[in-house]
Amino acid sequence: MAFEIEEFTNAKLTNVNVRSEKNGPNQLNPATDLFFKIDAPNSILSQFDGHLLSAIYHRSAAAAGDGAQQALEGIEQVSDLPNLRFPSMRPIEWSWDLDGYTLTIGHGLGGASDIPLSDCKVDRFKLTPREGGTVEVKFRVRCSNHLTEKAMGKLALLVQNEVPIMLTAPELAGEQQPLDNPFPVQGRDEPPTDPFHPVNQQTPEEAFAATAGQD
Repeated sequence: MAFEIEEFTNAKLTNVNVRSEKNGPNQLNPATDLFFKIDAPNSILSQFDGHLLSAIYHRSAAAAGDGAQQALEGIEQVSDLPNLRFPSMRPIEWSWDLDGYTLTIGHGLGGASDIPLSDCKVDRFKLTPREGGTVEVKFRVRCSNHLTEKAMGKLALLVQNEVPIMLTAPELAGEQQPLDNPFPVQGRDEPPTDPFHPVNQQTPEEAFAATAGQD
């Protein structure tokens, strides 16, 4: 499972780092590093590893209804596993370097002013699990593809603001089809007759008769 934010989700753009990237020996292209922070249900941990959620969270007896702690009426429960197993655990740094992502930053109404950024790299993940079933996820998105002055100006104005974002992984190539056989079986000649095969051997009389018939 790839890490993705498939629907617009509010994220805080904590920092924008403007830089340049070399494209050939004499050309510099504008590039930027965008640092985001989102608060998500702890189910997002399953995108990093299928065992991570149950390793960090559990459901205590109190949360299950055996104690004083009960679900509050009218408040949606964030997770079925709301309780931290290790409350003193420090944030987790997840060593992923993901390529080919598309970042879309919602900007304005109707989507006409959205900022789409393609062929991005995503890394520097930091996960901070919290009691109650939410996780703070920090990550960096590095972009250098078709950055315009207009887009750079918009990004600079969004620093320290919450913005809706989508982050989608690249589509996987379809399964490779088997190659055609360069030596098809069509039109294959019958194998040559083996003169020494028992079926093809003649008795001396038959051989003499065959020879006599050819004279």
